[in-house]
Amino acid sequence: MSAPAQLPPAPPPPSPAQRARLRKQMLVLATALLVGGIVVLAFLSRIPLPLRLAVGLTDVIASAVLFTVVRQKFPA
Repeated sequence: MSAPAQLPPAPPPPSPAQRARLRKQMLVLATALLVGGIVVLAFLSRIPLPLRLAVGLTDVIASAVLFTVVRQKFPA
């Protein structure tokens, strides 16, 4: 019989500086997604409307999810 597999040790928790940097990166990404989604919805008239709605609303929803994750994982 072979020995049971052992799980690798858990990584150490990130330092406060790393957490602050990650929070800032996620906020920048969420803001960029929100702005990009609004730009697609409002200003790109050459794209067919159903595709424009799909892309723009997907970006807006993704940004809302990221804002929620930042708010829950990195309380201010």
